[in-house]
Amino acid sequence: MKLTTALIVALSAASFAPAQTSASSAPAPAANPTIRHIMGLDPIKRNAMGTLTVQGGALEFNTGNAGNNAGNNKVPVSSIDDVFIGTETTQVRGKTARVVKTAALAAPYETGRTLSILMRTKVDILTVSFHDPEGALHGAIFALPIGQAEPMREQLIQAGAHASPLEK
Repeated sequence: MKLTTALIVALSAASFAPAQTSASSAPAPAANPTIRHIMGLDPIKRNAMGTLTVQGGALEFNTGNAGNNAGNNKVPVSSIDDVFIGTETTQVRGKTARVVKTAALAAPYETGRTLSILMRTKVDILTVSFHDPEGALHGAIFALPIGQAEPMREQLIQAGAHASPLEK
């Protein structure tokens, strides 16, 4: 019983420390942060990780995999009808998250719920509404590191994308 309790305390401290460090530091805009494509660009798989850039008059999502970047990973800025931003709380992904989730399942007296609460993080959501050359309406949704959606929206507007004013 003491070993289980010690394991839970050690894992919760280890998982909480990185989350606390990242939350206390102010998010600095990275040059090319890693972004998750949630859905909307047809040849790109859902939840694919990559970079999102505005260059050459287009919004481009690049996964680094030549097979995924064959076609509609570029959205011409002139075809963007609106850009929406928001914030959402999600669960942390990766190897550490799997270890903590496994420990949470083994924790006695439903104390594992506490561990799963520690594995939550906030992300910015960027939604781009655009139309294709035939006039059909589409949307692409991306999850960005916190604080990165508004600068990306501003880049799109400066490049010529249409966007509604932000609600305050």
